[in-house]
Parts: sequence; structure tokens; C-alpha cells
Amino acid sequence: MDKITNDIWIGSSVDAKDRDSLRRQGIWCLIISRREDRGVGRLTSVERKLSWLNDFEHFMFQVLPDGACKAVRKATQEDIKRFRVPIWIQGEAVPICCDREMIFVGQLDDNDLCTERPEGAKMWWHDVASFYVFTCPMCLSVTAVGQQF
Repeated sequence: MDKITNDIWIGSSVDAKDRDSLRRQGIWCLIISRREDRGVGRLTSVERKLSWLNDFEHFMFQVLPDGACKAVRKATQEDIKRFRVPIWIQGEAVPICCDREMIFVGQLDDNDLCTERPEGAKMWWHDVASFYVFTCPMCLSVTAVGQQF
């Protein structure tokens, strides 16, 4: 595993050994979603700034023939949507069903509607809210998780 000034290299499976190697290089990142030979990751911290990616930004990676993953560019909004990557407001909150994590389906973001409390509501969302929809791959149950600033 190598690190060139503005490149991020990730082992084929980010196990304890890979995480330790990345930390020694001053890089902390997560693989969020992967499909076949590419996916989306998130840079969580870097000791030395990269010219093309800031902390907590998402990047696209490619799986190389040897199984290693290499970050190739910043992820676009379309990449994030296509790879079903939730953009959490407060922190990851993936629901469990049938003894396994549910699958993220999509996200609804609301900057206006949620600030208007419906008549008769004792409590209501405030500020910006996001709703994350999940489904169970075993029983097809659906659950939504709401978060707000």
C-alpha cells in the first residue's frame, strides 16, 4: 500500500492491518458503498491537506486488479445518489431488521416544509430536517429515520 502526495490507496478489505497502515500515513477514510469495481468512500481525517479533497468529503474509488482500492476523484451528488450513500445530519443511524442492517433506499431533505408545524401537532421538526428511508432485504419491511440540526 502506497500513498502518493494527492492519492489515497486503500487495501482490498479495510481490516485492522489496513487501517493501521492508513493511520501511519496520516489518512483516515471509510468505504461507504461498493459495487463491483468501484464505490464511494469518505475521508474522515488527513494530517496533510490534499489538494482535491477536504475532510469528510466523499470520493469515488476504483478497485484495481490486485484488489486494492484507489481514490480517483471527488464524488458528485449523482455518484452519492447512485451508490445510495446517506448524508447524515447528526450521525449514522442504520436501523436493524431480521438481525441485520437494513438497506438504504434514499434520502429526503427538507429546508422549508418541516419548519411549519401542522395545526394540532404537539411537537414538530425544526430547522433543516432529513429523512432516510431503509428496507429490509429479508422481509421488505420499510423504516424511515429522521434527523434535524
